[in-house]
Amino acid sequence: MTSAALRRLARRSLPQTEGEIRLDRLDAPVEVVRDRHGIPHVYAGSRLDLVRAQGYVHAQDRLFQMESLRRYAFGRLAELAGRRALELDRTARRLLLRQAAERDAAACDDRTRALVEAYCEGVNAFLAHGPLPLELRLLRVRPEPWTPLDVQAPAAVLALSLSGNWTLELVRARLGKERLSRLAPAYPDGHPVHLDEALVAEGLARAPVTEGASNAFALAGSRTASGRPLVANDPHLLLGIPSVWHVQHLEWDGGMCAGVTVPGAPAVVLGRNRRIAWGMTTAMVDTQDLFAVSLEDEAHEVVREPIRVRGRRAPVVEDVLVTRHGPVVARHDGRALALRWSHHEPGETLRSIFDLMDAASVDEADAALDRFTGPPHNFVLADADGAIAYRLAGGPIPRRRAGDGSIPSPGGDPAYGWDGYFAPGELPRLRDPAGGAIVSANHRIAPPGAPEDFSGEPLSGYRAARIAALLDGRDGLTAADAERIMHDRRSLPGLELAAALDGLAEAHGGLEGRALALLRRWDGDLAPESRGGAVYGALMRALEREAFADCGPEELPIGIHERARPHVIRALAERDDAFFPCGSAREAVRRALAAAVRELGPDPARWRRGARHRLRLAHALERLPGLRRLLSAGPFPVGGDADTVAVLAAAPAAGRDAMIGPALRAVWDLGSDDEARIALCPGQSGHPASPHYRDLLPGWLKDQLFPLPLSRARVEEAAESTLALLPGRGAGSVMR
Repeated sequence: MTSAALRRLARRSLPQTEGEIRLDRLDAPVEVVRDRHGIPHVYAGSRLDLVRAQGYVHAQDRLFQMESLRRYAFGRLAELAGRRALELDRTARRLLLRQAAERDAAACDDRTRALVEAYCEGVNAFLAHGPLPLELRLLRVRPEPWTPLDVQAPAAVLALSLSGNWTLELVRARLGKERLSRLAPAYPDGHPVHLDEALVAEGLARAPVTEGASNAFALAGSRTASGRPLVANDPHLLLGIPSVWHVQHLEWDGGMCAGVTVPGAPAVVLGRNRRIAWGMTTAMVDTQDLFAVSLEDEAHEVVREPIRVRGRRAPVVEDVLVTRHGPVVARHDGRALALRWSHHEPGETLRSIFDLMDAASVDEADAALDRFTGPPHNFVLADADGAIAYRLAGGPIPRRRAGDGSIPSPGGDPAYGWDGYFAPGELPRLRDPAGGAIVSANHRIAPPGAPEDFSGEPLSGYRAARIAALLDGRDGLTAADAERIMHDRRSLPGLELAAALDGLAEAHGGLEGRALALLRRWDGDLAPESRGGAVYGALMRALEREAFADCGPEELPIGIHERARPHVIRALAERDDAFFPCGSAREAVRRALAAAVRELGPDPARWRRGARHRLRLAHALERLPGLRRLLSAGPFPVGGDADTVAVLAAAPAAGRDAMIGPALRAVWDLGSDDEARIALCPGQSGHPASPHYRDLLPGWLKDQLFPLPLSRARVEEAAESTLALLPGRGAGSVMR
């Protein structure tokens, strides 16, 4: 199909956003006003009609994404993509994601169930009469009706994406105690680390790619210009097109909520209502444990999972072995690794988020989060009365009999295993700290060994320290100040490295001397055009390779490198020769510097951070002929890294130029009822022919947030189109 034909087909796929549409299930009219960025502002008389409209709007904007999410969650992607997606389907089946979703759907209370069913009615109304998006037309697939089970799919996908301990356990098992004690000195003594190499390799080959981090901070009214609290939040996930987030502003019979949803479910995951605001960061708390078992000795059942594959007549059958510890995720020569994961417990996360959307105070929000059972998250909260708070929620978080879950445990030893879960009331909380600020950035929750320390895989404290420094001693802060903090690219480890090299690195002119001179003059800013930032990035990568020189590249996913970075810099500062396999910190620097300038190239005038640090937004179907230019975007030179507040970290396992970063930045200022401030990458619509497919990308790349209107007057000023959803039989469109 020619490019022109594809574009014509894409235009015919656009949904109706102006005029009137009649929907069977509505009880009363609903108005959907889309602003100049394509963001829907939905006005309904009841909560049930509101979620019906949410379902309809989600399907209008993101139906292919919704279909992909539910197929990913339930192991049915190969029906669309053929054998290329077979391993993803095998993983979903092995992890029993569908069975976990069925338990969550069954655990819904009556109110949640009614809202979920109403949302499905809205989605199905669009499926019955709306135009299919370009991708589904090309694949010749018409989606099946949306069900309450499908509403659980986005949570299942996020649970998988944000639970990475399985992979890190296997990496530690392969590295061995001696190398671990050098690269990560906090590794506990006395813990076994040895597993059969073939079994570990099998587990690593099957482990899913996980990613995620975030920043959030809350300021009390005593620290803001308005005298009311504000919350800033930028969650970091794998960046792609369309965005994982769909922005919505919702009003119904006395209620209001604005924020971001995940297409496929009606919950506002991050945002605000009239009285409270909330943000989240991944807590990095470990809710996964691998157990090494003998299949001959360990009782297990076999669950047969037929997987249909496009282009094949017969399904591929995946035999999932389930033990008392959980499903087997890898096996070799009679030995197996079984995964215990608290995601397999029934939960009420949807009910928790619905209650959070209705909360009128920090106390009510805190109570709502007692039911939250998604991956553990740090929540920062604020209310219109001036209170701010922090709490850890989610999991549930296991009580371990022995060990800390950082490496696989012996499944046949009764001394290991879980003894239930921590109750919500036992999890850490903080209320109205004296400094009037709460900062959360995936760092350690409490000091090691403290009773309240639930940290499993915390990242470094660089981002948290930088945010705290930017807030320190400043009052009268505004939303604009919060925006500037979120866009900060000052690299604390970069400055530490430059200081550590003083007197250690020797270079006699040439490119290496130029590189050292740039690094020493560098102010730490990792902007795309930064020359010193380019040197730091290349040198840090080379130093990490020196630190891990006695490890194979397959042993080290990016999470290990990031967590070891502070130890690498410390070893250089302390001249710790034993840290480096070559036996000399000075020699490690010499080698790394030579490797860095080879990477940077022969012309120092062209050394720029963004020359090799680039972002490309890839669409799932870009490999189909003629679609890459239409569907994907980039690459673009960008700044930042995993340790800057403005996170943009390479994710090589997800593809060339793939990155983890903030698809959303938001400032929820309770001092303003007229607007919020957000940035979304790359746009609101999932339709490549829509003007809102990537219209927000230029502003996002330039560190710009835009106003999200909240008052009706401001919404009307920004209105681009108005769609009336009317009750009535025989659903269809009636243009005014």
